[in-house]
Order: sequence, then C-alpha cells, then structure tokens
Amino acid sequence: MENVFNKFFNDYDDWYQTPVGQFVDQAETQTLVKLLQPKAQQKILDVGCGTGNFTIKLAQQDCQVTGVDIAPNMLQQARQKLQQQQLTAQLKIMNVEKLSFLDNSFNAAFSMAAFEFINDIQSAYQEMWRVVQPGGHIVIGTIQKNGSWANFYESPACHGTAYEFAHFWTAEQLIALDPKHFVQQKDCLFLPPNLPENNYNLKADQNAAQTTNIGGFTCLLFQK
Repeated sequence: MENVFNKFFNDYDDWYQTPVGQFVDQAETQTLVKLLQPKAQQKILDVGCGTGNFTIKLAQQDCQVTGVDIAPNMLQQARQKLQQQQLTAQLKIMNVEKLSFLDNSFNAAFSMAAFEFINDIQSAYQEMWRVVQPGGHIVIGTIQKNGSWANFYESPACHGTAYEFAHFWTAEQLIALDPKHFVQQKDCLFLPPNLPENNYNLKADQNAAQTTNIGGFTCLLFQK
C-alpha cells in the first residue's frame, strides 16, 4: 500500500470544508451507508481510515469501529478529532495486505478511497474477507476509472498531489476480486469536477445520473 498520505496529510481535511468537498462527503457517505447498513454495537473495520472521516461517522452511530492505516500522521489527526468529539474508536498502524486481526473478528469491513493506493488489491480484499464474520458485509468504495473524477485526477492539473500516485479501477475489475460473493453496486458523483460550487448538491447529482453512465465514485458490496 502506497504511504503517500503520510506526506500529503496537512491540508487533507481542509477540502472537506469547501462546498464541493461537503457535497462529495455527503454523496459518498450516503452511498456507503446504504450498502454497509451499519448497526449500533457492530464491530466494523475501516481500512485506510486516514484522518478518520468515516470512522468518526460510524462511531457517532455507536458502532465499535477499528480504523487501520499506514500513515501515522493521518492517524494522529484522527485521534485528535475523536478526542475533540469525545468519541471512541481503535486506531492502528497496519497494512491491509497483512492484517494482524484474528479470523472472523468483525461484523463488517469497508474501505473508502484507499484501494487506489493499494499495491495488491487481491490480497487486501482477501484479508478483509478473512477478518469478517460469515454473513458480514464488505464494501469497497473507490474513485471509478473512466469516470469524470478519475479523469480529472489523472490529468496534469493534479500532478504534485497524492493522486499522482493513484491507480484507478473499474467496477468490473473490483467485482472480479470475488464475483461469487458480489451483491450490489451503487454509484455517486455523477456531476463532474470543476463546476461552479453552487451546482453541487445531492438532488442535482441524482438528476445527472439519468444522463451519465458512470459515477465518479462507486461502492461495491460483497457478502461473506
């Protein structure tokens, strides 16, 4: 897994305070929750948790969340945010390609915008599968290759950012990790990047889905 975010961590959360960042966060969170279906007291693993954006959201729902990442600087920010909000979650420096948890340790596992930076996605998926209990949900959320957002991140405009080190996947490539246990795909971010800020809202994104085949972000549900 590429440890690029230990360098590009200082302004990572700042973008989520912008109108576009807030829209993206709402759209991705809504899509994740529809598939993951988290419940209070469930043990849930957040793979590539970064600064704790989704870890915090699930902790607010009284889930027992464990977040893992290989970037210590981002985990430190996550700890500070949890403390500020008086929330509890376990945060560990760990590579998803070799998790140290026992088999069947979690009710569910998910990863949002981290598979773009994982070297061996097959090993990563197999490890997520291993630590989830039978019947549990596994959700992989990723910026979708050939979508407008991946195209933007692959453009010269994003050279010098963390996305210069990203590798984007199609939904079909990720489904191929385990087609037997694939359940459902949900996309969001049908609106392209670089529109005027006031164009971004969930209703407008739903409308854009009627004329755009590929969402900029996709979530894929597997069930063990």
